[in-house]
Amino acid sequence: MVNPAPTPSNQWPAWVKQRQAVHGAPVGMLMLDRMPGPGVRPFIPGDTGNATTWSVPVRYKTVPDLNVTRIFGPEGEALTSAVVEAAKELVSEGAQLITSGCGYLVRYQQAVRDAVDVPVFLSSLLLAPFLEMMLPQDKSLGILVASKTAVDQNSLLNATGLHADIGRRVVVAGLEDTQVFAPTFLWGKGDLDVSAVQKDVVDTAVALVNDRPDIGMLLMECGDLPPYAAAVQQAIGGIPVFDFTSLVEFFIGGLIRRPFTGLI
Repeated sequence: MVNPAPTPSNQWPAWVKQRQAVHGAPVGMLMLDRMPGPGVRPFIPGDTGNATTWSVPVRYKTVPDLNVTRIFGPEGEALTSAVVEAAKELVSEGAQLITSGCGYLVRYQQAVRDAVDVPVFLSSLLLAPFLEMMLPQDKSLGILVASKTAVDQNSLLNATGLHADIGRRVVVAGLEDTQVFAPTFLWGKGDLDVSAVQKDVVDTAVALVNDRPDIGMLLMECGDLPPYAAAVQQAIGGIPVFDFTSLVEFFIGGLIRRPFTGLI
């Protein structure tokens, strides 16, 4: 994978497409159409939408007309074909993995997986079954989401293959009623205030863990949450915290293996 020796063209791996415009960007990321409205809301480092978040180059593609409101509205199902088409375009451009910048795209997981020939994981929520299986019987998995209402109404956890007892083994908290995070990321209003958003995220995580001290791991769903993961972990006593970066970098680690060095 890394700095390969010259190889006859008929021996190149299958992901090397003829007439491909660029090479070396293996991650294909589907993005929501950004919410309209006044204000400056950049993707900061750690956010899925910031290319410097990742250890390898990323190919981004916005799904036309798919935003945080429409993904759960009547148009949500009708936009499946647009999501699939965008994923196909990323694969044709050389992407070896299809992921997304929004955890709620998990509703399209099966449709995209059926349409392309590369691995697909459209939500950090796909980590939930794996993490829940790791926990002792007396511990639960906490999940922090942008909107718990949206998760519950659309049965998004079912789309992950999670079969745990929701409420006992898996506990979900949402950010839809926060003072700054919700207007910024759910409604598209105002400038991004990083400190204020971090306070909302940390306070919500702390309240969740205080209410459920049996939580042994925390999973953050939204692609805008990784920048605040370190602050959250510090505030909740250092329990393991996972997010979109955990999932994507896990795949990258398998894609680019390097020889081990050390002493014998």
